[in-house]
Amino acid sequence: MRDQFQFDNFDFNINGVGRPDINTVREFVVTEEFRVNVGKKALILIAPFPFLIIGTIKAVNGDFLIIKADVTNVNELDDEIFRIHIDEIEVFYIEQPGKPEIPDIRHRNDEHD
Repeated sequence: MRDQFQFDNFDFNINGVGRPDINTVREFVVTEEFRVNVGKKALILIAPFPFLIIGTIKAVNGDFLIIKADVTNVNELDDEIFRIHIDEIEVFYIEQPGKPEIPDIRHRNDEHD
């Protein structure tokens, strides 16, 4: 039986029940997604406070994302730089050419309150 498998030239060890450790796979895939998109705008939802960050991906250091926030759900934290552990990210969206842009939620011009 194989004791590891390979994904994009990265070897994952198999856990004791003959399957890859899903946490290792998730961490690798999410980290790599941010790494190849440095410089792009991202929307991130995290479990720990401040919950929502929209900003520019500055770097990936190990399993930490460095992001310069344009806006958060706490006005006082807007324009700050955050260091977020990849495991804390619940949901993310990274802008890509030809895909919907992340809207600027600071300056709503519609009539909704």
